[in-house]
Amino acid sequence: MAKERVKNFILDEAKIVGFKGEYTVVFNGSNWNGEPLVLSSSRQPYEARIFKSLDGAIAELLRIGLTEASIKITNKSDND
Repeated sequence: MAKERVKNFILDEAKIVGFKGEYTVVFNGSNWNGEPLVLSSSRQPYEARIFKSLDGAIAELLRIGLTEASIKITNKSDND
């Protein structure tokens, strides 16, 4: 579904947020019921997909058609 939204220019910017071993993709300016819109898997559509590496998150963004993203590295305690 994210790939279709990128093709239709609904999603055009993303941010990778997290810390070593736990990165999520958040789409900038997009909300779902007041919450930030995050990338999820088709098997668990209501949970944010967690990537173990930045490379994995970037590869997924490239796969769905986004070529630009920002990265925010946080401390583990920032997410608790």
